Amino acid sequence: MIKTTPLASPWTWAVPLVGLLLFILIGLSGLNHALFLTMNHWLFLKPEAIWINVTLFGDAGMVLVLALPFVDRRPDLIGSGLLAGVIAAVVVNAAKEFFLIDRPPAVLAVEQFHQLGNRFGGTSFPSGHTAAIFVFAGIFALLPFPNRLRVGVLLFAALVGISRIAVGAHWPMDVTAGLVVGWASAFVGVQLVKWLRGEYVWAQRGAALFLIFTVYYLIFLHHDGDRQARLLEISVPLLCLALALPGIIRLFRPGTRDSVA
Repeated sequence: MIKTTPLASPWTWAVPLVGLLLFILIGLSGLNHALFLTMNHWLFLKPEAIWINVTLFGDAGMVLVLALPFVDRRPDLIGSGLLAGVIAAVVVNAAKEFFLIDRPPAVLAVEQFHQLGNRFGGTSFPSGHTAAIFVFAGIFALLPFPNRLRVGVLLFAALVGISRIAVGAHWPMDVTAGLVVGWASAFVGVQLVKWLRGEYVWAQRGAALFLIFTVYYLIFLHHDGDRQARLLEISVPLLCLALALPGIIRLFRPGTRDSVA
């Protein structure tokens, strides 16, 4: 049985609770737009590419390749992450279609805020980038990992979430909702993987092939990203693939046992 963080542990409930409280507080105060403008101006940095590269790590493909180095090392992380990612994607896209909330560029005049990188289309609520990176952070919090690593991943996820406001793509309520969706999806994914036997080699091999294809997609097929983040979009997947090679070789070696402990 896969070990998970106890329900009573603050690592399980504290982060989504904070996100939910912030969401409610911002909503009740009516300060969603005003807070966006304040944060967007305070967070503005030169060169603009700083935030554009930070926010790239909320892209679903980039989050997926971050899991590559754990192939054959942590099947619990790979299985939980993929299941949680599917759940978060369904929830985020359903919510966007249901609420149909416009993004800041569709509501505010150009001179009112800083919009960095490509112009953002589609609806705003909740933030898919924030949900994706908090799936990743949630998996680390809910599975056995050192607390220092958990804290580091959580702080990085918070930075990516904040970057969605800095680049002018999302309102604060979008980001807090994305946090809650991502963490809740991670929790469900971790619980499901206990019963879906993600430790079997055939499942691990399928997951590894999917992650390898994600690297190929980001490098050769994805042409809609921001040009200022293109170098990172190529180098990070390649680095993650290089780190994953020993595990991939072990996983696909002939005679590998049907399941692992």
